[in-house]
Amino acid sequence: MKMRPVEGGLEIKPGESFTLKPGGNHIMFLDLKHPLEQGKTVKATLKFDRAGTIDVEYPVLAIGAPVPGASAGGSTMQDSGGGMQGGGMMQMDKR
Repeated sequence: MKMRPVEGGLEIKPGESFTLKPGGNHIMFLDLKHPLEQGKTVKATLKFDRAGTIDVEYPVLAIGAPVPGASAGGSTMQDSGGGMQGGGMMQMDKR
């Protein structure tokens, strides 16, 4: 797989939803001022071109922990060894 920034953003049409998840489109935090602490949350603001902003809180989970809301046997959060040092919208391309 190869990660690359999403060019031009993601389109979410009125009435539709979009799920950010490991192995797919996700948010990567860059240039963090301090390490993320398991059990705490990270606050962020999502900005939309036409729909304003929304404040969100992301739980900080242990590496390999089940993703909240994932079905049994579903996705887990993984770290490829590089650590969480980034930021921005990314898309995973399977190659």
